[in-house]
This record gives sequence, structure tokens and C-alpha cells, in this order.
Amino acid sequence: MKKSRIEYARHGIQITLSIFLLYIGWQFYKFVMYYEGQMSTFSSRPPSVEGFLPISALMSLRLWLSSGMLDPIHPAGLVIFIAALLTAFLLRKGFCGWLCPIGALSEALGIAGAKVGVQLAMPKALDVILKAIKYLLLGFFAKIIFLDMPVQAVYFFLQNDYNKISDVKMLKFFINLSGTGLAVLVILVVASVFFKHFWCRYLCPYGALLGVLALVSPMAVQRDQSYCIDCKKCDQSCPSALKVSSTKRVYSPECVGCLNCVDVCPKEKALEIRLGKWSVSSKVFGAMVMVIFFGVILWAKTYGYWETSITLEEYSKLIPLSRLMGH
Repeated sequence: MKKSRIEYARHGIQITLSIFLLYIGWQFYKFVMYYEGQMSTFSSRPPSVEGFLPISALMSLRLWLSSGMLDPIHPAGLVIFIAALLTAFLLRKGFCGWLCPIGALSEALGIAGAKVGVQLAMPKALDVILKAIKYLLLGFFAKIIFLDMPVQAVYFFLQNDYNKISDVKMLKFFINLSGTGLAVLVILVVASVFFKHFWCRYLCPYGALLGVLALVSPMAVQRDQSYCIDCKKCDQSCPSALKVSSTKRVYSPECVGCLNCVDVCPKEKALEIRLGKWSVSSKVFGAMVMVIFFGVILWAKTYGYWETSITLEEYSKLIPLSRLMGH
């Protein structure tokens, strides 16, 4: 199927953000290598790398909600996490559909699979079973962090040396990928080529959390049956394989807010993204995702909730010891 206008806009945003993330990844790599004596030129640490520490961010959220304390170790991770939660609450899973780099890669692999004609439909019963995995993972992490761990234990975990360089450990996991890790990544890539949005639909607990929150979002795609011509183009365009053509309102936590369905609909008013009685255009919706997400980050930077409290001197001591800290 030919790309819709909104797909071109979304993919442009995703590609731009992915290039930026590759850049900060390179900057962070240079920062770490400097303290390991592999590079002679110092490079500053980009706080945005903390966006790849969702477990630490979830624990920081627990600490904040329980005690009012904001984690000074990885504040950017918590800010990015809160920004994603806010977009989910207000704009469905807009973060997943417009900004998430892993979601963008998963979607791109699915598009590639469709173009070469190898994409398959997951059997319905198996699809339901596999979707439960990410919710079970979410439940597991939520139970451990919010129910089993006392707030004091959460605080001490966030303050320990391992958490302070958990971003360094994450970097080293990928640059020193084991045979098992590589095999898992290859399986995920191949599965994403054959099955649309494999990672997002079945394995991502982050997306599961945003999906649960999106259930109470005031916005949703709505279908007016009196205008619908039953062409099924909405179903074909949905990256989450939802049957949009057979519902009046898309309640599903699997909806990523991409609005492909709205944009490909040939009949005006048949499908719209609505805030109560008001229809919102796809362009305005996309702009709202950007403004809310990056607005939260701008607020955090302005009021000093972005930079870590870890000193360069402390990094100079901890990073060389990172290989001695187990997972």
C-alpha cells in the first residue's frame, strides 16, 4: 500500500530522532572511552542516554511518588519517562507511534517484509497469547518495584554505584554483545520482518504501560458508520493489525496513535481522531505529541532537573571499574 501523507511526516520525525540518538550514542561512547583511556579527547556526557534506562526510570518514579524525592542520579531518565507517560495519557500512545526509536525500527522491518512479500499473519489464538507476554513483564516489574521493594530499598538502589553507571553497562552490553545476545537480536529482527510490529505487539513492557494509560486518554480514533464505505483501507494501514473497520471507537491499548487509518480513509468524516466532540487533524495531533513530549524536557532543562549530580571525578573512578560490576 502506498504511504499516506501522515506516514511520510511520522517517518521523517522518526528518522530525524534516530539520527540524533545515534549522535548522542557516539558522544556517550567517546565519553566512556575517554575515562577508560581509549580516547585522548574529552567528550561531555549527553543526559539523553538515560532514556534507555527504563527500569531505573520506573524506580525513580516510585521514589518520587512515594516520597516526593527526585532522583539526582538519572534525572533525565525520569523526565523522559514522565514525558512519554503524559503523551500516552493525553494522546493515546503517541510516543510509540511518533517518537520511539525501537518502534520506528520495528515498523521499518515490517514494511521491508511487506515489500518483499514475506510478511505473515499471526494466527489469532497465538496472537492473543503472545500479546500477554508484555503485560506479564510489566506486571512483574511493577510488582517488584511498587509492591515488594520498600521505598528505602528503592532509594539505596538508585544511589548505589551500579545504578550510577547503568548507562555505561548498557553501552558495554551492546558493544561487547555475547553470542546469546546476538542470537536474540537476530531472532527479533527476523521475526519483525515476518510479523508486523513484532517487538511492540508482543514483548515491549514500556509500550504495555503506555497502552494501559492510554485507555483513559480523552482522545481516540472514532468511526462514523454512516460515512464508512467498508473499504478496509484502515485495517490494512494499521501497524498494530487492529480491525478499525469493525469498531465505533478504537479503545485498544495496542493503538499507537499513528493515525495511518485516518489519513488513508477515502471518505471524509468516516474516521477521525476526536477529543470529545471535536475533531483533531492528523497534523495537529502530531504537533501536539511533539510539543508535549519535548515541552516536558524543555521545562526540566530550564528548571535544573536534567543534568546528573554525578561529578566527573566520580565518573573517572567508576567507569574503569564498570567491568567488575555484575548485572
